[in-house]
Amino acid sequence: MCKKSNEFTVIAETKRICLVKLEESHIEPLKLIWGDESVMNLCGGASDFSKFHKTIQAYSEQQLNYGLSVYGVMDKEMGELVGTAGFNWYGDLAEIELIYHFRRKSWGLGFAFEAASLCLEIAKNHSSLLRISASADSRNAASLRILEKLGFRFKAIQWFEDTQQEEPTFELLINDIKSKGMEEM
Repeated sequence: MCKKSNEFTVIAETKRICLVKLEESHIEPLKLIWGDESVMNLCGGASDFSKFHKTIQAYSEQQLNYGLSVYGVMDKEMGELVGTAGFNWYGDLAEIELIYHFRRKSWGLGFAFEAASLCLEIAKNHSSLLRISASADSRNAASLRILEKLGFRFKAIQWFEDTQQEEPTFELLINDIKSKGMEEM
């Protein structure tokens, strides 16, 4: 069980991590993720701390309206927020975008793959969803390996306004997830 599960809404968990609904109490730890330029430099740069409240509120509404969102990733052993992972919706209920960001001290420990895998397990049961997209800066070799390991297929090079750059984009069909259990990936 997540050490502080009585304080957070736990969405799903593995032996090492749990996905939790982002709450106002996560604003300080989020500074070490979304507010850290070294973490976000390949994702359009660090976010303005003053916008975290609105972002958490938007993700809460997204969870309420669509049943999927971006979640906090808690390290069960340490009992702390080490990252975020989940989905952005962009109006088309058939397609969502997988995203993940992790504190620098959590890099290289397998948390991103574990959290993304758990997110895909949740998404495969969503009734209207057909595909999941993802992108990563071409210089982010670790994220590109994660997407490949998860079974994403290259789709195109696409311009992103938020990062002001072109990035390779990938997609994964829900039927691929359903036919191939995540434990095989």
